[in-house]
Amino acid sequence: MVGGRRWGHRRYNGGRMALFYLVRHGESVWNAEERLCGRTDVELSDAGRRQAEHLGQRLRGLPPVAIYASPLRRTVETAAIVAQGSGLAPIIDPRIIELNYGEWEGKTFAEVKTQDRDLYRRWDADPAAEAPPGGETGLAGLERIVPFLNELRQRYAAGHEHVVVVTHKTVCRLALCHVLGLAPSEYRRRLSMENAALNIIAPSEDGWRVVLINDTSHLAAVHTEAASLNGVF
Repeated sequence: MVGGRRWGHRRYNGGRMALFYLVRHGESVWNAEERLCGRTDVELSDAGRRQAEHLGQRLRGLPPVAIYASPLRRTVETAAIVAQGSGLAPIIDPRIIELNYGEWEGKTFAEVKTQDRDLYRRWDADPAAEAPPGGETGLAGLERIVPFLNELRQRYAAGHEHVVVVTHKTVCRLALCHVLGLAPSEYRRRLSMENAALNIIAPSEDGWRVVLINDTSHLAAVHTEAASLNGVF
């Protein structure tokens, strides 16, 4: 069974330690158009709201002791949907906001590759060290993401608790690079991260361990609904 009480904390660690659920927000209106969002405050699409509802159903049996979100609308709305019925209000933390993509925000990857070809190639080769014009490097993002993770660990790891963190594609991937010991320059090549994907990490004696990466099994019903609306069934 996926979802409900049989799915939660005990399945993964027998109730011995805290679990941190890193979630990418549901699809935004610019995600649907394959545009770089970054710090631009775009809202969820209708499909993104359905994704968040299914994610919330999956997590409802935990229950979490806290739900964190970045300040942007697409994460706050996803967090609010996930939090329904929990009695929790999302805790807004600017350290987990998406990377700033500067002049590339609102553009598609095809447009960036054409209009800024040389810089795009350098950024694609090492997004930890290179930044879009007026934007932020992956290393700069890690300077705020890692202290946030360390603070969560210190605050909750002593208990047997669940903490949900609703954030962004690049933040999830950089956080997982840190947890896995991967070079941050590898986050785009080595780690996929879909909308409303679920990742789970847990503190261990020598750092962190990864329990789950980029899981979207809770979205199967969303895909079926979309196919039906398009006349496939």
